[in-house]
Amino acid sequence: MSDKTALCAVMIIISAVLWGTYGSFVTVITGMGMQNTPLVFLRFVATVIPVGILMFIKDRSLFKIHAKDLWLFAANGILSIVFFTLCYTAAIGETKIATAAALLYTAPAIVLVFSAIIFAEKLTPRKIICVVVAVIGCALVSGLAGGSLALTPKGLLLGLGAGLGYALYSIFSRLILNRGYSPYTNVFYTFGIAIVVFACLCFAEGSASQIIELPGATALALLCGLLTGCASYVLYTTGLAGFEVSKAAQLATIEPVTATVLGFVLFGQTLSISEIAGIVLVVGSVIAMNAKTTSREAVCE
Repeated sequence: MSDKTALCAVMIIISAVLWGTYGSFVTVITGMGMQNTPLVFLRFVATVIPVGILMFIKDRSLFKIHAKDLWLFAANGILSIVFFTLCYTAAIGETKIATAAALLYTAPAIVLVFSAIIFAEKLTPRKIICVVVAVIGCALVSGLAGGSLALTPKGLLLGLGAGLGYALYSIFSRLILNRGYSPYTNVFYTFGIAIVVFACLCFAEGSASQIIELPGATALALLCGLLTGCASYVLYTTGLAGFEVSKAAQLATIEPVTATVLGFVLFGQTLSISEIAGIVLVVGSVIAMNAKTTSREAVCE
C-alpha cells in the first residue's frame, strides 16, 4: 500500500470512528427531550455551513456545478442521505436497534456489487470473503446472536432500504468525484439538499420549535454535526477519491465497532462473547482486505 493510499484509508477509518459516536450523541440529545427530526436537521446544518465557509475561503470556484450534473447531487442528497436516514429511523421503530444496525451493514455487499458493475472494480475472492466476514461481524456486534432478532416484513424492507441508501452515498459520491468535483462541493450540495427536506419535515411535524426551546440539546446537536457530519463526511469523501469504492465501504464497518465500544465505556453497556467476536471479525476483515493492496494511487486532497 502506497503512502497516499494509506492516507486515504486512514481518513476513511477516522470517518467511520466519528460516525460511530453518533449513537452516543443521539442517546444524550434525545434524553434531553429533542426529537430525531430537528436533531438530524441541526446535524446537517452543522455539516454544510463549515464546509461552505471553507469553500468560500479556499476557492470560491468550488461552488460552481454544471446544470447537467445537478441530478447527481440531488440523487445523493435524496436517494442516499434522506432515504437512508428515514429508512433507518423507521427500521429502529419497527424492529430493534440491533436488528436495524445489522441490516444497515448489508451496505458493503451492495457497494461491492454496484462498484463491480458501474466502476468495473474487480470482484476478487478476497473482497467477497472479507465483505461477508465483515457483515457477519457487524451482525454479531449488533447483538443478533444473543436472540435479539425482531424482524417483520416491513422491518426487513426498511432495514434493507437503509443499507441501500447508505451504500448509494459511496456510489453517487464516486460518480461526482469522477466528474472533477471536490469532496467539499459534494458534501455542500448533497447535504444542502437534505437540509431543505428535513426543514420541511420539522415544520410539518411541529418539532422546529425545539431548536429554540432546548438550547442545550441544540448546542450538542450542532457539535454532533461538526464531528459526525462535517468532519466525517469530508474525510470519507476525500479518502474515497483515492480508494476503491468497495474497499472504502468495507473499511467503514469500523463504525458499529466504535459504537459498541463507546456504549461499553460511556454507558456501562455489557459486551457479550459474540459481540467481542464480532469486533474481532470486523477488524480482521479490514486488515485482510487492505493487506498488500494494489489499489490505484490517487492524491487525497
